[in-house]
Amino acid sequence: MPSLGKDLIKIREHLGLTIHDIQDATKIPLSTLQSIEDDSIFEESKEIQTYIRGFVRTYGRKLRLDDQLVLEALDAVEVGGYNHQLLKSYPELAPPSAKPVDKKIPEEKTEDVSTDKPKEETEDIDQTGSALQKDEHKTAKYPKKSPPPEPPNVRNINWADMGKRFSTNRNNAPVRLIGIGLIVLVVLLLTYYIFTNDFFATDEPQIVNSPPVPEETIQEDESGIPLEITDEPTQEPVIDVPTELQDTLYLMIYAATDRLEPVRVWSDLKPRIDPYWLEEGAAFNFEFNDTIRVRGQYGRMLLFLNGHRIENFRQQYFNEEENSVELTRDIFDDEERWASPVPLELPPNVAEPDSVVDRPSF
Repeated sequence: MPSLGKDLIKIREHLGLTIHDIQDATKIPLSTLQSIEDDSIFEESKEIQTYIRGFVRTYGRKLRLDDQLVLEALDAVEVGGYNHQLLKSYPELAPPSAKPVDKKIPEEKTEDVSTDKPKEETEDIDQTGSALQKDEHKTAKYPKKSPPPEPPNVRNINWADMGKRFSTNRNNAPVRLIGIGLIVLVVLLLTYYIFTNDFFATDEPQIVNSPPVPEETIQEDESGIPLEITDEPTQEPVIDVPTELQDTLYLMIYAATDRLEPVRVWSDLKPRIDPYWLEEGAAFNFEFNDTIRVRGQYGRMLLFLNGHRIENFRQQYFNEEENSVELTRDIFDDEERWASPVPLELPPNVAEPDSVVDRPSF
């Protein structure tokens, strides 16, 4: 007797899967899978029919079976008419009795009527057939004439069709007038374009008498007084660039790559360690005179003094006793560049800060 569970086993083994593979993929209990394969789940009344169908459909999806095909097989099991419906997707696994067989229809033998009938009957048939052919030939050569159309009168005139004809003619009139107007407008525009661009002008160069250019010109201001011309070059304004650091310095801490939670700062102007939470993209300025210490997630922050980036600050200035990066004034006194403010020297692929504020006061 065909079994839905045995067909599932055939397909599973054909795909090289074990029942434990199905259990791992579908998370269905192993006992439930075994009851499906031995068809006992369909005989137990304690299982809800909806759950049974859900388990079997989940099993079928793992075997790459069409969901509609599984539903048809379940319906057949309920009425006791299951006949290897699941093996339609794998016809090579179907038993010979379930495979469709092409039945050849035997050819009908035609009897020779002319041999069985006497000669007289055949002659009558030939005469009758020839007579029918003659009548058909006559009807084909001289077809029946259709009756002449009735003369128009009040009853047989289609007044609705007449109204449509008149309305169509009225609607076509404005469309024709608009089309003619557009053509005339295009012609006028082309004519104007041709004459304004001198398409018919000759290529001979025209000689224009230009006034002689004086060798020397005298510059005058707005009042008309001649200005003295000197050969001395104009001097550019000199910008004073500071060469010494100011008394109060400002260290900028920029949360460049992630949130700083928190960064702890100590300086000689505020000699206590305070925590500061900086969102990504925010920058704080911390003031100090001689010494400032910073402790936090060094990989997420950038340090700047007057816009100059302090590179490798953890490797160069980390103080193990204070467990912090310690920056002092004498570090920046050695080079004059630290004294001149510049735009932020950002590394590649790092955006400008969203906001720059001074140290919050507590």
